[in-house]
Amino acid sequence: MSRKSLGALVVAGAMALGYSGTSLAQSPVPGKPGQANIVEIALAVNGGPLKEFDYLLAAATCDYFDGAIVALLSGEDKYTLFAPTDAAFEALQRSLGIATPSPELTCTLPQDVLFNVLAYHVTDGRRFSNSVFNKRSSKMVEMLNGQYIVTNPDLTINDNNGQTIRPAVVDGSPLVNINASNGVIHVIDTVLLP
Repeated sequence: MSRKSLGALVVAGAMALGYSGTSLAQSPVPGKPGQANIVEIALAVNGGPLKEFDYLLAAATCDYFDGAIVALLSGEDKYTLFAPTDAAFEALQRSLGIATPSPELTCTLPQDVLFNVLAYHVTDGRRFSNSVFNKRSSKMVEMLNGQYIVTNPDLTINDNNGQTIRPAVVDGSPLVNINASNGVIHVIDTVLLP
């Protein structure tokens, strides 16, 4: 799977659904909210040949959540989602000793653990890259689980597990500021761990 193909797929899906995916280098703040919500964007990208958000969608739709995560991210309230790629979830499953990662295995985690991890990927409001990343200093951003991530001027993120996370990069530009009707998506290369 090439990052160039991922970027083309995200941007093509964005254009088709009436929202814009732009990089920090091009414009820190896209225009008006898009027409598709966060879940619709994930489904549109996932409908493409790369199926980049299989793991994220599997986690959000685990039976034990009874649709609550999907309802939250497709509702009217505004949120910013840091969306890990499938490769990020595969790396996490391998680090947990799973030899053959798969989206279905995500729901084998206890409900409270998975909910905490998912809530650690979402923050209130529409936060574009210029709001998430300060050009001069690190910044703490509170996530829905009540814990914080630290964002840095070099576009990296530090989580509570000591990981350094980066936006997924296509052709030298980070995949940030995907503008949804109910928020913003930043695609990241690692699963954030609370």
